Amino acid sequence: MSQNSKANIKFCGSHAGVSIGEDGPSQMGLEDIAMFRSILKSVVLYPSDTVSTDKLVEEMAKHKGISYIRTTRSATPVIYDKNEIFCIGGSKVLRQSDQDMVTVVSAGITLHEALAAYMELRRKGKLIRVIDLYSIKPIDAAALKKAAKETKAIITVEDHFAEGGLGEAVRSVFKTASIPIISLAVTKMPKSGKPQELLDYEGISKNGIIKTINQIVKKKK
Repeated sequence: MSQNSKANIKFCGSHAGVSIGEDGPSQMGLEDIAMFRSILKSVVLYPSDTVSTDKLVEEMAKHKGISYIRTTRSATPVIYDKNEIFCIGGSKVLRQSDQDMVTVVSAGITLHEALAAYMELRRKGKLIRVIDLYSIKPIDAAALKKAAKETKAIITVEDHFAEGGLGEAVRSVFKTASIPIISLAVTKMPKSGKPQELLDYEGISKNGIIKTINQIVKKKK
């Protein structure tokens, strides 16, 4: 009914993903991105630190229409400078080079896992691109298409069910993908446990990302 009446409503989801930890699966929002993506002309945002959250809340407040911001319960490091600019429909390329093997696209809690994977792989001489897809809808199609031209695969990583989430949003950009698009998402019924344990359990942690990248590189050889 809200979309039919062109309502101007702002929603915030705070208990999202397996990373909330010990509260267990009954408290883990794992369908929220899909639900809000399906609303006509909605906006779906997923910041990763305090700076991006502050800036995107402001952008959401200025936007007229139904919008949703997904926040992270876990304490996360600050990635961005306070003067960084964020806009609805944008993204941030956080790590890149002309030798990137694959592109990892993520947002929120798993963006930090992607950055950790980048650091470990770089120490071994392997370079990857990391994109913060903080605006899941509308999506930054130009940045994703550029990455698809310049790297050998795209890996999406999200603390959300595979259906309707960030991975499917990325796939929607490509009518026919010229490179593999591999989605890491919550595919098993979560348990109660430490946030890092649960990210590992679902294969969406640093370890899961590195394992997937190594498999891609091995196949390419």
